[in-house]
Amino acid sequence: MNRSSKKLVSDGKPHERHHPLEGGGVRITTFVPFHFKKRGVKKVIVAPEGVSQPVAVTDTPVLSPEQDRPLLKALGRGIYWQQLIDNGTVASGTEIAERERIHRSTVNDLLRLALLAPDIIQAAYEGRLPRAVSLEALLRAKVPLDWDEQRRLIASLG
Repeated sequence: MNRSSKKLVSDGKPHERHHPLEGGGVRITTFVPFHFKKRGVKKVIVAPEGVSQPVAVTDTPVLSPEQDRPLLKALGRGIYWQQLIDNGTVASGTEIAERERIHRSTVNDLLRLALLAPDIIQAAYEGRLPRAVSLEALLRAKVPLDWDEQRRLIASLG
């Protein structure tokens, strides 16, 4: 088994180093501070604080917006189930859990997503949420009811 150790370099300022080569050329190495964050089963790169677009060529971002399909599916289910409760079709999340044959804590978690601020739901639909914001991250964070607190939470997750 290959056991290579990886050293985490603490965040610093971006910088370049110039290394003279034999034959007169110069090799340039660039250090850019960033973090990897887990987003579901994928890992994404998160830029340092204060950098809104870490990867860009001129004014066109290289990374296009990406919808998080598990998050969108969970949002859809949560909003639908909340409508069922509001319409009186079902009495509670427990009844939904029995109908869907899933655990009631799963239903309650997804019902909480139905209480997200409309602009956060729109950003998720358009793929504009920070790349580190995932369904797993939102469920772990225990999303608050206050929309301003939700926006702060999303900003802190990103």
